[in-house]
Amino acid sequence: MEQQASKHERVKQHLKKEITEGNYESGEKLPSEKRLCDYFRVSRVTVRHALQNLENDGLIYRKQGVGAFVSDKNMKSNLVRLTDFAEDMRQAGLESSSRLIDLKKVNPIKEINEILDIRPDMKLIRVDRVRLGSGNPIAFDITWLPPGYGQLLFDEDLTTQTIYNIIEEKYEIPIQAGSYKITATNADEYMASHLQVKKNDALLEIDRCSRTTGNKKVYFQKRYYNTMHVSYVMELSRTDEENETSSKAGLPLKEFSPKFAK
Repeated sequence: MEQQASKHERVKQHLKKEITEGNYESGEKLPSEKRLCDYFRVSRVTVRHALQNLENDGLIYRKQGVGAFVSDKNMKSNLVRLTDFAEDMRQAGLESSSRLIDLKKVNPIKEINEILDIRPDMKLIRVDRVRLGSGNPIAFDITWLPPGYGQLLFDEDLTTQTIYNIIEEKYEIPIQAGSYKITATNADEYMASHLQVKKNDALLEIDRCSRTTGNKKVYFQKRYYNTMHVSYVMELSRTDEENETSSKAGLPLKEFSPKFAK
């Protein structure tokens, strides 16, 4: 099984508990990043990731060069944020794990190399995994990385760790952004055998490219979800919550998250 919670998740949950239990008042400043690093014995990257998630959840706000402050308790939470598979499983009340199928160096693939912004002749590292939720095959991942990042995975246990956490927490390379493309596809024999579905069964395909500082691409991934186990839910707001007036610019996205069947 994958680790129960990553370092940044443990920091986040501790601070969240302190805030929700009233140990910090609205507008009160949180300890500095250095103090949090010393207290939790983690890196600054880990602390910043935890603070970013708290900010995404609407619990804190940050002022450049000043620090992090507790938000007004009536502030609406923003649920749109970047998560990995282990975090999604925890939120769904499922135990996450992976089955590693393959990890190898492969020849360049024109479209993948272009997506990753690397030389067209540069080889890639490819990782194939079945992603499990409480033992059930939820998804099949094919991930490509530039060799500089991919070589970091060869000595790691990818059945118990996520690429996301290895890159971020062990090597302190922050995953700061990601783009998603969602479409539908049909299972080929390879995917069908690992997802325990029939060939040509419908799958939900999510193409994701994750980026670090300087907009540098860390990995490109194709995830194929078994549609019996997952659906995506989108929540939109019709009005501006502060002014209670209809939005002329369109409907702001409040929530876009996967929902998993148990």
